[in-house]
Amino acid sequence: MRKIEQITVEELGIPSVLLMENASINIAKHCFKFLGNCKNPKVLVVCGSGNNGGDGLALARHLHVKGIDTKVILTGGIKSVKNEHQTSPQKESAGSGCDAAVNLEIIKNLNIPILSIPDTESNINDNSINASCSARLCGNELESYDLIVDAVFGTGLTRNIEGNVKRLIEEINCYAKYVISADIPSGVHSDTGRIMGCAVKANETVTFGFPKTGIFLYPGAEYAGKVHIEDISIPHNLIDRIETKTRVLTDSEAMDILPFRKRRSNKGDFGKVLVFAGSNEMPGAAALACSAAYMTGCGFVCACAVQNAASVIRHWQREVVTRILPDKNGMYCKESLSAWSKDCITDIGGLSDDIKSASAIVLGPGIGRSSDVTEFVYHLLRKIKAPVVLDADALFAISENVNVLKELKVPCVITPHPGEMRRLTNLSVNEILCDTKGAASGFAKEFNVIVLLKDAHTVIANPHGDIYINTTGNNALSKAGTGDVLTGMIAGFIAQGVNIYEASVLGAYFHGKSCEAACVSKSQYGITASDIINNIAAVMKK
Repeated sequence: MRKIEQITVEELGIPSVLLMENASINIAKHCFKFLGNCKNPKVLVVCGSGNNGGDGLALARHLHVKGIDTKVILTGGIKSVKNEHQTSPQKESAGSGCDAAVNLEIIKNLNIPILSIPDTESNINDNSINASCSARLCGNELESYDLIVDAVFGTGLTRNIEGNVKRLIEEINCYAKYVISADIPSGVHSDTGRIMGCAVKANETVTFGFPKTGIFLYPGAEYAGKVHIEDISIPHNLIDRIETKTRVLTDSEAMDILPFRKRRSNKGDFGKVLVFAGSNEMPGAAALACSAAYMTGCGFVCACAVQNAASVIRHWQREVVTRILPDKNGMYCKESLSAWSKDCITDIGGLSDDIKSASAIVLGPGIGRSSDVTEFVYHLLRKIKAPVVLDADALFAISENVNVLKELKVPCVITPHPGEMRRLTNLSVNEILCDTKGAASGFAKEFNVIVLLKDAHTVIANPHGDIYINTTGNNALSKAGTGDVLTGMIAGFIAQGVNIYEASVLGAYFHGKSCEAACVSKSQYGITASDIINNIAAVMKK
């Protein structure tokens, strides 16, 4: 956005003060909407000394001229606004660099009350403002405002918030009735979503031009509330001049990526998914993955399973072909791959041919954890010929030697949750949660795989640095079996010819959409993985 704004101002000649004015008008629109039912509303606008603060200062004018009781808090004092944005005459003639100061002078002329909260105690003396206003606001006064607008820090924040501003933000979070943030909640890192010491917890965020990554990634997304993306007269086609690596999938884009189904076709046209999943203790994992693959449109699903898992699959999803493999204690083992021997192919049912003809392979859901399972996983990964989706216990197995991923001769997607990602990396769960984008992207580049890192907003990264943030779904997905469904969905899309990265993006997107649809008839408390499967077909209608 900084680059786009620079092009807008310097090349197109649109003054930056006009962009600021348009931003303030859009914030005002959402403020007026919220205040519509308030009698004699009171608004507090908390402003920093930069351009984000300038948006807030301009907003205060719009509220004031409409007769709304408006007060401004200025962090750092008046001198910090003037000093920070003082520019040379050449830059001033271009209309940039002192926009916040311009709006500050206007609200002073309008006699809008201004309180000063210095950044540190050493800055408490500000001769431009009555010294009695320098004290920190108490909670009781913050509670008296119907709305507090946060315009302290924008996208340029790179250091942790400390001192008086941190205390002010903490009090806003504690006492404010309703908060609207300008562009991004103050304290949220615009690229990672990380919380920089503290952050404003907004009910709504009005962001300008294009959305900022940090308000879609957790934990930042949790602080942003409802997000509104507003136009401020920046030409939309300028995005084409910027190398953007991070995206959020829209409904229309998702439908465009869905594989085409020609009218004259047969099951072979829609691919074959081979599933290695389930064990005596978790046979349902295999059944869920197989069903999900069929529901996304795959033409043929074959489960290579231990006896107990095969029995459950046959009972639940009769369309799935099963190959029963030898097991040890109800789980896969090295002997499970004895089907590779020519003498065993007929007895096992043609596993070697199935491997050769597979369009996509699922490995991991519910297979259990043991040294025998680990050995099976490593041996199978060396034999497969088709793109593979690694999930759950397969990730546990490879965590003992992650470099096995570098030996793969086929495209691969891994689908870890933060705990599984911790075992695959040297990062703690907290480090992963604070920067899911960085954790996923870094691993994808190092090991040449697609990483689908599960979170409230899942991140999908490829080795080239491209990232999708999935915003569908809700906390109903925090149940056993939902990950098995996602794995099957991704494999189903791969089998139909979707490239493995887009298949992972589509899988996450429609997985979340299916969850949301299931919650319409059932609450977020009551849905199960089976309910998600039952709604896949409905949400994929073009």
